Amino acid sequence: MNDATQQSEEEAYRRSGRERKQVISVYTEAKRAAVAAERGKAVNNHHSRSGRSTRSRKRKQEEESDDNGLDGDDEEDNYASSDDEDRQSDAASSEGEDDFIDDEGDTRVIPSTRSMYQWRLREGEQTNSYQSVDGGKIIGNYHCYFTGGQYTNLTWNARGALSTGQKALVSKQRKRSIKLERVFGHSSNLSQVPYHPDMLPCYEYFAQGIQRHTSLETFKIINYHLPPSSWLENNVLSTLENIHTLRALELSNCSVSADDLSSLVDYIADNKTLSTLNISHTNIESEDTAKALAKALKKHPAICNVNLAYCSLAGGSAIVDKILAACKSCDSLKIGHEDFDKESVALVAKFIGKKNSLSSFSLTGAAIDNDNKKLLTDALVKNKTIESLSLQSNKLQLPGIIRNTKKMTKSLSRLTRLDLSHNSLPLTGAKMMASFLESAECKLITLIMSNNHLTTKGANVLLPALKKNTTLQQLDLSRNWLNDQCVPAVVDMLRNNSTLLKFDLTGNKSLKTVKQRAVSRWGSRSTPHVDGGRAKIVKDALFDTTSLDSIAASNHTCALSMTGHNHNDSFEETIRRINALDASEGAKIRYKLVLALNHVNTDLYNPRSFDSIPLELMPCLFEMLQQGIGYNGFGKDIAPKTMPNLDTKKSSSRGTWNPLTRKREKASSKD
Repeated sequence: MNDATQQSEEEAYRRSGRERKQVISVYTEAKRAAVAAERGKAVNNHHSRSGRSTRSRKRKQEEESDDNGLDGDDEEDNYASSDDEDRQSDAASSEGEDDFIDDEGDTRVIPSTRSMYQWRLREGEQTNSYQSVDGGKIIGNYHCYFTGGQYTNLTWNARGALSTGQKALVSKQRKRSIKLERVFGHSSNLSQVPYHPDMLPCYEYFAQGIQRHTSLETFKIINYHLPPSSWLENNVLSTLENIHTLRALELSNCSVSADDLSSLVDYIADNKTLSTLNISHTNIESEDTAKALAKALKKHPAICNVNLAYCSLAGGSAIVDKILAACKSCDSLKIGHEDFDKESVALVAKFIGKKNSLSSFSLTGAAIDNDNKKLLTDALVKNKTIESLSLQSNKLQLPGIIRNTKKMTKSLSRLTRLDLSHNSLPLTGAKMMASFLESAECKLITLIMSNNHLTTKGANVLLPALKKNTTLQQLDLSRNWLNDQCVPAVVDMLRNNSTLLKFDLTGNKSLKTVKQRAVSRWGSRSTPHVDGGRAKIVKDALFDTTSLDSIAASNHTCALSMTGHNHNDSFEETIRRINALDASEGAKIRYKLVLALNHVNTDLYNPRSFDSIPLELMPCLFEMLQQGIGYNGFGKDIAPKTMPNLDTKKSSSRGTWNPLTRKREKASSKD
């Protein structure tokens, strides 16, 4: 009897176990189905929360990598590479969901995309299947360490461009604006997203989405190699013909085929609403198409902004003359190509000297010889309307056109923007420009002299002139030949100028952040740390932490760009963000005080440093002593977007990596 009872109890226990497993399996299947449905809903929702999910996924990966013991250098690279992308996604999410197209009724299936690791040359695949103006730059030869042989594959830049290009094609678009753009930095050897037949489904998905925009005002595709044949005509232009609200059309550096270009000119001729047209970096190889474009621009009732920069025009100077005559009533014109001959440049100079309505003009890429220099100088003197002038990549040795004469000075006094980048500015040109900047007639707001072979001697002549200038707000001296010897002139200018808002010194490789690194040697004399020119500019002009008064007396208006990172306690990028804030000077000083007290100079905690502070301000000082950039949301506008909440994040045994100070901080450091 006892055996029978024991067997019945065991059988009941097994039955209950089986029933329990069945219930768990049913619950698990239901949960999996719910998760799958939620994922499908999110996919069909056009990635409406892609920015937030991306940021949360990155934070989770960073926490896992921190717990796994990644080095500080690896983590800071992650923060630096994702910072700009997070800022863009934040800006997109802050504009609200109402600006996007409603997904209700959308039955399209989003095509699959590849990651950059999945893009590679397949076995037997030809390299010419990847089409791009960059040619062989998208293919690289690599060495196999296992076999010792060589193999060919896509470069990492090309893989990244293909991956991000696919994601952008299937991303959600706004109601009134469609913008498909890929920006390549100066260090990248690519200028365009390549095209591959596997990307065609994504392009078709993108084209189908245009049909849902009934009130479209802006359409832009920038730096994308479009599909060949008549894809633009059949999928885009046919849809834009039915939209009567379009104001701006841009197809820049898109490698538009000859058939599509002819259809584009026909669309412009029939359109009545466009006010801005940009087809820069396009080769117009047919003379008939170029003539039709000139005719369409001349008869168009609304176009006032035309950009044909770096466009080769078949037909030579005769077509250039027709294009210029067609743009006589425009407000803005950009034109030029390296194929422009001497006669074409002379026609441009003659056009500027005639009566027209241009307020902005740009001549790019065309070489200007000595004869045409005089023609352009005389034309600028005669012109009475141009306020923005751009002469880029003209092989000019300044001041070839900008001469120190009364007539020329009077003509330049109308300019508010001057771009002379990608030319040559010797010492004589720097002296001429300095005398103009010091004059009372100067009304320049923006001056761009990037990649002008400007030397330190030229900068030491040019920069002191800005101490007397009260109009210039943006100055670009990037990618020149400046070194640490120009630091005193830069510091002196920043201390005595309160109107300059943006100053770009990026790409000056001889301008160092660290001149000599500190080295400790066992049993011998140690080498001290010596700051380079970049660090001295920040510490002497923008963020002088020797005392509280010196911090308050620093420059708080100029956002100085040099490397884009915080190096060796210089806090260069953080100070740039503080000065770029649209806030009062007092708010900027407060941020700098908190940064100095808690991260830079602990000697400021000396009570003698507070002797000159009134007693009623001491509570504010004590409050700042308890704050820190990145803690409890303080300074969210200047802290890196990938910066974790250091008060709540779980710290590893080695501490938490702080991208602001680029150091590890213990969890108890703020207690």
